[in-house]
Amino acid sequence: MADPFSIVAGTAGVLDICWRVGSYLAKIKTSAIKIERDLAALLFETNALIAANESIQALWGAYNEETLDKSITESQRIADLWQDINITLNGCRDVMSRLALLIEEVIGKDGFAAQGKRDGIKKVLRKQSRDDEIMEIRSQMSSHQNSLQLSLSALNICYIRITQSSTDAGLSHLSDRMEFWGFKLNHEVAAINAKISLHCKGEAKSPTSSTAAGIASEMKLNKHFYIPRAVSSIFTGRTNLLDDLQSCIFDASTPLEKDHIQKRFVIYGLGGSGKTEFCCKFAQDNRQRENVAQDSSFWGVFWINASSRQSVQHTYSTIAQVGGVEPNERAAKDWLANLDRPWLLLVDNADDPHTSLEEHFPQGDRGVILVTTRNPLNRVHGTVGAGSYHFERLGEAEANDLLLRVACEPMPWSTTVRDLATKITSHLGFLALAVLQAGKAIAKRFCTLSNYIEIYDRSWSRIRRLRRQSDQIGSRELTVSMNVYSSYEIIFRGLEATESVTTRDAVQLIKMFSFFSWEDLRIDVLTASVEHPRRQATKDQAEAAKPSTKAIVKPQTWRQLVTEWITWAVIAFQRDQTDSVLPAVLRDCNQAFDEDRLMDALDQLNQLSLIYYQDVTGSYTMHPLIHTWVRERPQMSTSEQCLWCQAAITTLARSILLPPLDCIESAEALRRHLIPHINYALRYQKSTQQAILQNLKARRLSWLTTKSEFGRNQALESAKFSLIYVKNGYFNEAEDLQVKTRDFVCSRLGLEHATARRITLFLAVTYGLQTRNNKAAELQEQVFEACKNHLGPDHLETLEVMNTLGASRRFQGRFREGRSLLERAIERMTNILGPDHEYTLQATDDLGRLLWMCLEYTTAREHHAKAVDGLTKVLGALHEKTLIAKENLAMACLSFTGEILIDEPNPHSLMIEVLEERRRKFGKEHPWTLYAILNFARVKSALGDHEEAETMIKTAVPIARRDLGENHYGTLAGKAHLAQILVRQSRFAEAEDILNNVIQQERFASAARDDGEHPDRIAYLWFLINCYQKHGKVDDALRVSDELLEAISTIGGQGLGLLHPFAKQLQERRKELKVLKGTASDQGMVAA
Repeated sequence: MADPFSIVAGTAGVLDICWRVGSYLAKIKTSAIKIERDLAALLFETNALIAANESIQALWGAYNEETLDKSITESQRIADLWQDINITLNGCRDVMSRLALLIEEVIGKDGFAAQGKRDGIKKVLRKQSRDDEIMEIRSQMSSHQNSLQLSLSALNICYIRITQSSTDAGLSHLSDRMEFWGFKLNHEVAAINAKISLHCKGEAKSPTSSTAAGIASEMKLNKHFYIPRAVSSIFTGRTNLLDDLQSCIFDASTPLEKDHIQKRFVIYGLGGSGKTEFCCKFAQDNRQRENVAQDSSFWGVFWINASSRQSVQHTYSTIAQVGGVEPNERAAKDWLANLDRPWLLLVDNADDPHTSLEEHFPQGDRGVILVTTRNPLNRVHGTVGAGSYHFERLGEAEANDLLLRVACEPMPWSTTVRDLATKITSHLGFLALAVLQAGKAIAKRFCTLSNYIEIYDRSWSRIRRLRRQSDQIGSRELTVSMNVYSSYEIIFRGLEATESVTTRDAVQLIKMFSFFSWEDLRIDVLTASVEHPRRQATKDQAEAAKPSTKAIVKPQTWRQLVTEWITWAVIAFQRDQTDSVLPAVLRDCNQAFDEDRLMDALDQLNQLSLIYYQDVTGSYTMHPLIHTWVRERPQMSTSEQCLWCQAAITTLARSILLPPLDCIESAEALRRHLIPHINYALRYQKSTQQAILQNLKARRLSWLTTKSEFGRNQALESAKFSLIYVKNGYFNEAEDLQVKTRDFVCSRLGLEHATARRITLFLAVTYGLQTRNNKAAELQEQVFEACKNHLGPDHLETLEVMNTLGASRRFQGRFREGRSLLERAIERMTNILGPDHEYTLQATDDLGRLLWMCLEYTTAREHHAKAVDGLTKVLGALHEKTLIAKENLAMACLSFTGEILIDEPNPHSLMIEVLEERRRKFGKEHPWTLYAILNFARVKSALGDHEEAETMIKTAVPIARRDLGENHYGTLAGKAHLAQILVRQSRFAEAEDILNNVIQQERFASAARDDGEHPDRIAYLWFLINCYQKHGKVDDALRVSDELLEAISTIGGQGLGLLHPFAKQLQERRKELKVLKGTASDQGMVAA
C-alpha cells in the first residue's frame, strides 16, 4: 500500500494549491467579465478536485489496515488502489502548479482588478495567448478528478464488501448500498475510459482505470430479468437492427436527455414475424453490458402481456410483487415510475385497436419501453431513433440459416441443401415462426427437406377447405398466419401419429393448455391438481372421524328429515363425473403421482417449440399463434373444445384448497398465478357454450338445450375461483361467482343446509370487503335466522354467526343491537367452549371495539386486554387475530377525538409490533398494513409527534386511494385523521378543505340506511365542528352541529341515537358555541 504520509501529504498539497487557484479564479470572475465564462469552467474543475481530495482524506481516516480483517486478495486490491490514488495525486499537484503559474501570468503585476481599460485589454490578450494551454490543463484536471473519483468508488466497494463479510466473489446478492456503488463504479469506468484516451494524448493509460475496472467487472448489476420466453440459442438475423436499437436507446447525446421524454420503441408487424424474440434478444444482450455507463445496463428487465385487459393486470401484479408493493397494476406502474435504477419494460402483443396503448405505460420519463404489436398505428408511440421497426419477414439467408440449424442439418451445407432450404423458406414467406416450425418437423423426421413442401401443401389445402366458409379467408393477415398454422399442423399430426404414452400425454396437455393463458404455464399447478384433492380428502376424513365439539343440534321435525333425505338423493343423482375430464397424466393417479411422466410430456412439447421453458420463473409459455391454432384448428370440433375447456377448469379448480387448508405455503404461492388462467378458461367456457347453442339453433334442435348447465361441480369450481379472486383483491369478479353459486345451492338445498350457509357467509365477507356493510349484514341476518331454526340458538355455528352479525351492526351504527348480540354470544360461548377459547376471545375483542364507539373507554380496554392475553396463549403473539386485538387495545388508549387517555399499556409499543409484523407478512402496501400505519400515526399525534404522524398518513393515503378507491372507508379515514393532525398544528384552512371533501354524503352511499348515517361520517362531522371552532368560525361550527344533531337522531333507528353518550357531548358543545356566538355579537355591538 502507498506510504500513509505520502497520501496525507499528497492530498494536503493538492488541496492547498486548489484552494489558492480557486481563490484566484473567483476574484478574476468578478473583475474580468470578458473571460468569466472560460474561467468558470476551470473553477468548476478546481472545486471538483477539492471535493475528491476531501473524500480521499475522509476515506483514509475511516478505514485502515488495523481495523479491518481483509483477505490477501482484497488487501492487494486495496493496496493497488491506494497506490493508484498516490500516482494520480502527484499528477494533480503538477497540473495545479502549472495552472497557478499560468494564472499569475494572466493577472500580471497590477493584481486582479483591471487598472483602467488598457490594463483590462492586456489581461484579456494574455489570457487569449494561453487559451490552448488552459484547455489542456482543464482536460487534465477533469481526467485526474475522474480517476480519483473512480478509485474512491472502487475502494468503497472493497471496504463495504469486507464489512459485510461477503463470500460471494461475484457479488450477485448485493445490499442496496453495494448496488449504489456498483452502478456508480460502472458509470465511472465507462466515462474514464473515454476521457483518459481523449485527454492523455497517447500517454499510457492510468493504472487506476484497469484496477477499478477489474472490480467493476465483478458487479452483477442486473437483479431482475423477466421476459416472455428464453432466447433461443439458434437466434438468427436482424443483428444490424439490434445494433441500431442499442445505439438509439443508449446514445447519451439524444435530445431526450434534455426534453425528459420516456424512451420507447415499437416493433410492429405480422404475427410470427419474430417481434417478441427480437425484443427478448435485445433484453438479454443489454441486461448486463461490460464497461459501460450505469444507464447502459438494466437493473431490472420486466414484461407485461398486453393481449387483454386481464393479462395486463396480472403481469403487472407480478412486477408489483418484485417491487414489494401491493400486487396490482397501479401499484406496479407507480413503483416503476419512481424507480431510480435503469429498467426495461417489454409490452408484448399490444394488438387490441380498442385499447389505448399509453394506458400500459408507467408515467414519467424513466425507463425504456419496447412494444410489440400487429397494429401499425401504435408506431406513433415510439420516441427514440426511428421510433419503430416494421417486421414482415426474414432475409433469405437468415431464413435459410434458421431452418437448417433448427432441422439439425450437418454442416457444411451443400449447395443442394441450401437450394432446398430456399424453396421451403420462400414457400413460407420467410416468416420466422413458420420457418422454425418447419425446422422442428424436419428434425423430428415427420418429413424431410425434399418432401416438406408436398406435405405442407396437402396440410394447407386441407385447412383451407375446412375454413372455406370463413369471411376472412382472403385476408393477408390470415394468409400469413396460415403459413404458421400449416407448419404447425405437420408437427401436430406427426405427434398424433406417434404411438406412445409420452406423445399421447403431450397432445392432451397442449390441448388443455390452449384453454389456459398462454403465458406462465406452471408445473406446480398441474401437480397441485393431483395432490391437493388428496390432501382435502384426508382432512375431510379426519374431520368426520372426530367427535363433535358442537352443541347439541336442535331436534329435527319429520318434515325437515324428509326434506334432507330428498335433498341428498337429488345431490347423489345430479352428481356428475367431471373429475374424469382430465389429461390422462393427471387422471391416472390412483396411487403415487408419476411426476416423471408429466415432465416427459412437457419436455416433448418443449423440444418441438410448441411450448417454451422459462428458467427464471420455472414455467412454460406458448406463442400466441400456436395457442390460438391448437384451440381453433378445424379438426377441433365445438364439442371437443368444450371437453378440453372443462379439463382446464377442472385442473385449475382441483389445484385450489378450501379453508383452512388454503393457508399452507404451496396454496398461498399459487394464488396470484392462477388468476389469468381462471380468466381465460371461464371466458372460453362461455364462448364454447354459446357456440353449441348456436349450432343447435341452426339445426333446429334448440329444444335439446337445458335451461342451465350449472351443476354441483360447477358450483364448487365457482366457489374455489371466487376464493382466489377475493385473495387477490378482485372483489367484483368474486361477487359474480358467489352470487351464481349461492343462488344454485340455495335453490337446491335451501338456506338451512350447511353448504348454503357457508357460501352465503362467504358472499357477506366479499360485500364487507367492498364496504357494502348493509348488504353484508342482511345476508348474515338471514344465515343467523336459518341457524337458529335448524341448529338451535346454542349451537356453536349459531353463536359464531351471532358474533359476526353483532360486529357488523357496529359498522351500521346499530350499537344497542350489536352489543346485545355480542354479549349473548360471549355468554353462551363461555358456557360451551370456556372463556379462553379462540372464538370466545375473538367475540370479546369485537365487543371491546363496540364499547369504545360507545365511549366506554375503560371497559373497552379491559375487553381488549383480555383478548390479547388469551389469543397470545392460544394462537401466538404474531397471529393476525392477536395483532388485531393488540391494535384495538392500542386504539382504546385514545379517545375517539384522538387524545391520549392512558399510558399503560403503551399504545406506541403495541403499534410498533403490529406494523412491523404486518409489513413482514403482507408487504408495505397491503390494506391491513395501511390500516396499521393510520392507527400508528394517530398514536404518534396523540403523543405530540404531529410532523411524523402527518408524514406517515400522507404516504399511506395515496396508496389507499390508488388501490382501494377514493370513497373507500379506509381512504376517507386516512384523510379525516390527517385533518385532525393539521388542526393540532393550527393549519385550519387545510384541515377544513379536507374535511368538507370527506363528509360529502355520496361518499357513504354504499352504507346508507333508512335509519341513519354511517358512524364514520358522524365522527368526521364532529372533527369539522372542532376545526371551525378553533379557527374562530363559530357560525360554521353551529351550522355543522345542526347537521350532526339530525344525523345522530336517526342513527340506529327509533331515535336510539339520541341515547348515545356522544349526543350529550354534542348538546354541550352546541351550548358552548351559542355562548361564543352571543359573546361575539355583544362585542360587535359594543364596537359599533
